[in-house]
Amino acid sequence: MSLQFEESTYTVSRRTDSVFLLAKEFALLHFLYENRGKAFTRSQLLDRVWPLEYPVERTVDDHVYRLRKKLKPWDEVRLDTVRGYGYRLTLQENRSALPDNPSMYDQDMREAIQGLFRKYHLFGQGKSLLTLMNQQEALGIQMDAYYRIYIHFIQGDLEWLITTEEITFEERLYWLLIYIHGLVEPAEALQLYEKALQSSALSPEQHKELRILNIIEVYAEVGQYARAKKQLQETYSIIETDEMVNFKLPVGLAELYVELWGGGAESVEAQIAILRSGLKDAPYLREIGRFQVMEGLWLLRQGRDREAESRLDDGLDVLKMTLNAPLCLNSSKQVLLFMAHHRIEGRLFKKYSQLYEDIAKMYGVPRYGSLIVDQVQQFLSH
Repeated sequence: MSLQFEESTYTVSRRTDSVFLLAKEFALLHFLYENRGKAFTRSQLLDRVWPLEYPVERTVDDHVYRLRKKLKPWDEVRLDTVRGYGYRLTLQENRSALPDNPSMYDQDMREAIQGLFRKYHLFGQGKSLLTLMNQQEALGIQMDAYYRIYIHFIQGDLEWLITTEEITFEERLYWLLIYIHGLVEPAEALQLYEKALQSSALSPEQHKELRILNIIEVYAEVGQYARAKKQLQETYSIIETDEMVNFKLPVGLAELYVELWGGGAESVEAQIAILRSGLKDAPYLREIGRFQVMEGLWLLRQGRDREAESRLDDGLDVLKMTLNAPLCLNSSKQVLLFMAHHRIEGRLFKKYSQLYEDIAKMYGVPRYGSLIVDQVQQFLSH
């Protein structure tokens, strides 16, 4: 089941029924619907729905109370209270009351829709992925198992990733490992990545991605520049195959990150030129945002703080557009690691420390971050 929102009239519709809401009721419901299944504290909801105002937490309770009354005829829409935490919206559908959509049985249609999923994934268009997910019923499609997990992953649904019983912990391990980079210090992340690579828990594809992409940047952060360069050489030989061609830009960015930490000015400038050319006409939001962040880091390294701040902000804003929670979390953490490594303190460090804390709070890191780290450690220690 899906809801349709008409912002100009503050109307929300379900099939043929419509409900008229007040402006903040509409904004609150829309936000919870876009993040359905995920719990938010009252403070988080105040930050997202009342960002420039100063209401009290009771304001959220009052709006939830009114929404429940107005949505009462729609049994499938539930605004649940999460005891001791806050609220979340869930949808429950009575499938037996609905006829099947004929397109669910059309193979050409299924392949076309799955092709869209793959394209949006490749381009880093998180909002488009979420739109497709939200319109599965209307389009007559069912998301592949991979994308059902992936959606929780990019949404920053840490609660689901660490508590769900829908899939095994082993199936969630790789996605949790990606978050690990933004949750712990590089030395601990490297230790867990190496344990994961020595285990049989990851699929061959996940093992390859962790080895040829994710771990390289951690090598740089712990000062293992030569090891990172050696891994890059191996990686470039692997991605020459057609099936790995889409990894060229991400690996190029990993190389730039390594050079920023341990290379000279000439090697950094050369890699920036290569990437700038490769990204000139590319629609890849993830890679564009990361490149801008790294340009900002290079400007920081040169002491050009004002230019660096502008470039960092541009890059982080682009990353927010991807709606990719781990990418935003990890990138903001990398800015702090780089600044600490180069002893950059004062206003800029405070600014980006606060940004990281805000992102971490938004996705529930204070509540679930240590739990993720502990469970990954325990799993890999067996």
